[in-house]
Amino acid sequence: MAATAINDVAFQVQRAENAAMGGIFHNPRPFTQRATQVEKATKGNPQAVVSLRPDQARYLDPYEDGGEHATAGNNTSLLVPVDAKTDQYGQMTKGAIARLVSRADTFVGVGPKGVMGIWQRIKPASVGRKGKRNGIRQARPALKLLVRFVPNQQVHKRLGFKERAVRIVQVEGGAAIAKAVQRVLATAFR
Repeated sequence: MAATAINDVAFQVQRAENAAMGGIFHNPRPFTQRATQVEKATKGNPQAVVSLRPDQARYLDPYEDGGEHATAGNNTSLLVPVDAKTDQYGQMTKGAIARLVSRADTFVGVGPKGVMGIWQRIKPASVGRKGKRNGIRQARPALKLLVRFVPNQQVHKRLGFKERAVRIVQVEGGAAIAKAVQRVLATAFR
């Protein structure tokens, strides 16, 4: 009976936490909107745990506890698309980044004015002025910034995960216990 009531409240917390992602982040991926998981209570262990899944916790923890944006691997920079394709959520996929980096006309490095990013070399047309070599001067290739690397920054938004969970337990806990008692009584007298 107690485990059933606890699990009911835990799943209410999970649904509320997942629904809140849309209000915290602009157009979050479904992966982010399903960030929570529930470890169910049992008769032997009447305790349910609502937590972030490990993959999502890596980048969502700073939004709960503070700190800098989490980036993949040892990277200390955020990737900001400038002229690169993004998905419907405004983000670049890992495959898109890999394709950009593997192209012969792109490179990762520092470009003009010390901007770090993924750059594309654009071949210019030959310039028709007389030069030293065969009468045609070759123009230098132009660079186009596709993705800018910016240093990680402090996170200012907050999930409010813990506060929301406590509020739901306080409001819904009594009703969940009463509902579980009613179920037990209804089945006991059949």
